Amino acid sequence: MKSKHRNHIYILLAALLLAVGVFLMNGGCQSPAASAPKPDSQPADEAVHQVIPLEGPIVVALQPGHWKIDELPQEARRRPRSIGAIHGNVRELDINLAVVDALVPLLEAESWRVIVVPATVPPGLRADAFLSIHADWGADPARRGWKLAPPWRPSIAAGEIAEALRESFRAEEILTEDTDGVTVGMRGYFGFSSHRYRHASSPYTPAVLIELGFVTNAVDRELMVNRPEFFAKIIHRGLEKHFYTRGRSSAASLVPREYESMAVGSEGAHVRMRPDHSSSLVRRLEPGAYIWPVDDTGGWYLVRLRNPFQVGWVDEESLVN
Repeated sequence: MKSKHRNHIYILLAALLLAVGVFLMNGGCQSPAASAPKPDSQPADEAVHQVIPLEGPIVVALQPGHWKIDELPQEARRRPRSIGAIHGNVRELDINLAVVDALVPLLEAESWRVIVVPATVPPGLRADAFLSIHADWGADPARRGWKLAPPWRPSIAAGEIAEALRESFRAEEILTEDTDGVTVGMRGYFGFSSHRYRHASSPYTPAVLIELGFVTNAVDRELMVNRPEFFAKIIHRGLEKHFYTRGRSSAASLVPREYESMAVGSEGAHVRMRPDHSSSLVRRLEPGAYIWPVDDTGGWYLVRLRNPFQVGWVDEESLVN
C-alpha cells in the first residue's frame, strides 16, 4: 500500500511539473518576483547549427488567404473553416487571389522562384520569405487600413522583412495603417505555427501575415477590388528592398528568438497597445511582476499576459536590468 501511495505522489508531482513547464513555454503571466535576468534575444547556437541554408535563386512563398480552405487536413478540423471576409458580392478570397496573381510575375521577373501555397501549408515549408495575404472585415464601415505581423518570437529575418514591407506600405499616402489592429490570431496564424501543427512552414522560414485593408470600408474595398496590381507593387517593392539591401539571410538570422523572463521595476510598468507612450493603455503591471517577451523593437518588448489574456508592449526602462 505504501508503494502504491508513493507512486501516486510521484505521478502527481510529474503532472504538476509538466503543467508548469507548458505554462512557462506559452508565455506565462505576471507574478511577483524579486529579480529576473535581462532577456537574451539572440538565437541559440545549437539551433543555428540545425539550419540548412537555401541555395539557388531567392524563394518566395505566397499564400492567398483562405484558398482551398476546404482541403485542410484532419489536424486543423477543430479550427473554423473560414472562407474569408465577405461584403455583398465582394469576397476576400477573390481579392487575395487577384493580388497574388499580379505579384507572381513581378517576383519572377527578378529571377526569383515563387511558390503559391494553399491553406494547407506543406509541412516544414522552406522559403526565403513566406507571405500570407488577406483582407479584413469590420463591424464599423469607417474602419479601414492595412496591417501586418510576423509570428510570435520572430526570427531577425522575419522582423526585417516585416519592416521592409511596412515601410513600403507607409510610402503610399492613399493608404491608412490600422495601427492598433494586429491581433493575437495574426501573430499566432496556424500556417506559421509549426509548434502546434504539422502543416505549417518551417520555424526557419521568415513569415509575415498581411491584411491589405477592410472589405467593409468603401475606400479600401474599391482599391482592393479594382487595383490588385497596386498592392502587388507595394509588396514587390518591400521584398525587393529587403533582398537587394540585405541579400539572403544568414543561418543565425533565421532562428526564432528566445527571451528570458524579465522583472518589472519599482515604479511598475504600463502595457500599451503599441510601442509608443501615447498609445492606449492595456494594463498596468505592479512592481516585482515578471513577464516573458515574445518580440522587441526600439527599446520596447511585446508581452503576452494572462488573467485576462492580453497582448501589449512594455518600455524596457520600466524593467529591471
